[in-house]
Order: sequence, then C-alpha cells, then structure tokens
Amino acid sequence: MIKEDRWPQRGELIIGTVVRVNPYSAFISLEEYQGKEGMIHISEVAGKWVRDIREFVKTGKKIVALVMVVDREKNHITLSLKRVKRYDAEEKMKEYKRDIKAKKMLVVVSKKLNLSQNESQDMETKLKEIFGELFKAFQMSMTSEGYDLLRRKGIPEEWTKIIKIVAEEQMEVKETEIKGIIELKCSKPNGIDLIKKVLEEAKEKHEIEIKYISAPKYSLLIRTKEAKLGERKLKEASEEIIKNIKALGGEGSFKVE
Repeated sequence: MIKEDRWPQRGELIIGTVVRVNPYSAFISLEEYQGKEGMIHISEVAGKWVRDIREFVKTGKKIVALVMVVDREKNHITLSLKRVKRYDAEEKMKEYKRDIKAKKMLVVVSKKLNLSQNESQDMETKLKEIFGELFKAFQMSMTSEGYDLLRRKGIPEEWTKIIKIVAEEQMEVKETEIKGIIELKCSKPNGIDLIKKVLEEAKEKHEIEIKYISAPKYSLLIRTKEAKLGERKLKEASEEIIKNIKALGGEGSFKVE
C-alpha cells in the first residue's frame, strides 16, 4: 500500500528495492512510502564481518528492512537489514504481496462495475474497515459467512457479487480436511449391521468419507474450501449418526481431531 506524503516510523518493517550500492552503503527505495529512500550502512547489513556489501544487497533486489532512524529535517532514513528476523521478513513480504494482488483485483472489480476513482477508493476503505485487510476481503467473499457479512455491512449486492466472482477467478483456494472420530456401539445381535446402515445413510446424505479404524471407532472426514462450513457439516453429520444409532438401541460419541 502506497502511503503518500508520509514517513515510516522508527522500529517499523518496510519493503524496499535496492537502487544504488556503494562500497559502504546501499540505498533503498521504500515501496510503501512514495518518493522516499533509506540508507543501509555496511555495518547494518549482516551480523558478521562483511567483506563485500554486494554479497548481501544487489541493485534491483527487493528486501525487508527495519527503520532505525527517521530525520525529516535532513530527509534521511537509516535502515537495518541484520536486525530483521527471518520469520518477520517472510511475513512482511507475504503481506506486501497480498496487498499488491488485492489492489489488482480491486482494479478488475472497479472496471467491471464501471466505478469512478472515488467510488473505487470508497470501496477499498469499506472493505478494509470490515476485514482489516483488502486481501482478506476478497478471500472471505468466497465463503458464505464472508459474503453475508459484506451484505450486512452495507456493500451493495452488485458489488458483492462481482467481488466474489473476481476472487474466484484469481485466487486459488486449497481444500482443507476436517476430521473426527466417532465411536458407535450396539449390543443387539445385528448391531454391526445397524451401525453400517446408519453410517452408509450419513455418508450419502452428508457427502462425508467414513472409514473403519477399530471397534468401536470410525473416522469421519470432509474435504472443503470453507473450513467453518466443513466443521459445521461434520458436527451435524456426527450428531445425526449418534441420534440414529441411539434410536436403534445403541450409543455413540464424537470428537474432532
């Protein structure tokens, strides 16, 4: 996200592109702060002696750096590379890439809806207010809960539909597996057959995978792109199975893995 006419804060992680490299320093264009550059001294490049600064920073390379000093009067920003933890750098870069992708999707949405620049900016502001992050707004629009939330928060129906369509076109959503263990017992002479019948009915009705583990345990599994919906469906299926086996004189219990 471009932050025009703003300055980074001391202790903030920034995304930057190396634009110049000198023997003892490197200059970084701050991607999120339009028109501003920061400087990394060779002593702040790595936590060890650096023979050649170009081994760590090369022109054109995109990096994550920590803001050490901000001097507005001198128009000077000092950065550090060595003080950035690997995990924090990876998360910051992921966040930056998500925002870039979300911005591109917003442009597509705006074109499809023929929105003005102001209307597009208003949409971005509203989506961030609802979800905290533009990328998450697109991500959640593909779920029934997220879609409903957009409508409840006053996003026009036409906008919501297009947001969902664009998200589905441009975002790959991986399936997740929701698993659980159900224990079923029935002391009747034909108890095993009754259990099998109840499980087969649930398998067909709720579209779940059921596998025998060892008496009296069975695994229930649902593959879905909506985790919360999958959890709800698995719970409903297990409750129905237990209800039906109890009606036949048996008993059961369920727990999510």
